[in-house]
Amino acid sequence: MSFQYTLYEKEEHIAWVTLNRPEALNALNSGLWREIHQCLDTAEKDEDVRVIVITGAGRAFSAGDDIKEVSTLKTSSEIRNFFINYAAPTIAKIIQLSKPIIACVNGLAFGGGCELAILCDVVIASENALFAVPEARVGAYPPIACSIGIYFTGKLNLSMLALTGEPTTANEAHRIGLVNKVVPSDKLRDTTKELAEKIMLSAPSSIKEIKKALNRKFQPEELEQAVETLIALVETEEGREGHKAFVEKKPPKWIMEK
Repeated sequence: MSFQYTLYEKEEHIAWVTLNRPEALNALNSGLWREIHQCLDTAEKDEDVRVIVITGAGRAFSAGDDIKEVSTLKTSSEIRNFFINYAAPTIAKIIQLSKPIIACVNGLAFGGGCELAILCDVVIASENALFAVPEARVGAYPPIACSIGIYFTGKLNLSMLALTGEPTTANEAHRIGLVNKVVPSDKLRDTTKELAEKIMLSAPSSIKEIKKALNRKFQPEELEQAVETLIALVETEEGREGHKAFVEKKPPKWIMEK
């Protein structure tokens, strides 16, 4: 199966979905969001697939939403289209899938990349992986971290990540509940495969019901509201300044309220 921004391969009942924009640190542009959805849909419909793995090509899992693309969106309808018609359906797809998804985090997972890992059922990380929730630094908002991630990490841990935007190591991410297991980079794929094989010892119908029960806290309305908050902030003067400054590689000039 051929895609522009992803690689899809099936190996022994495991569907490997590789984000394949290494030159852009696998930043989530509209095309990549769409192709992740297509890959997941393919794996979901394939009765031979029991477990899905999401990983990244190159030195990143994903650097998050493609700020360069978002910064070019001029109108409210264009901004809304990016998040509502590309990102949101993929987020919903991951949550609703009955098959287990493993995040195989091979490198940096920033912003939407970190949130993509949060959405998965299990997270295995390379010891050189880095995690960050830096959306506030560009005048944006982390909808998944704030609506779902808090269940994993607790309020104080998530506050530290989201308010500072500072990266954290894989070992620290493991300590606060973002990661299940940290392994050497040369053992990452093998460890992920071994975990998938252990999951496949369980009955598919049992896995489906377990996932359904565990995802009950993820209320669609809460996530929808979080996405709306993100859209609203990106549309503000601060949001546009933050994205522009990021692209120009300079500090943003925040406008302080009087």
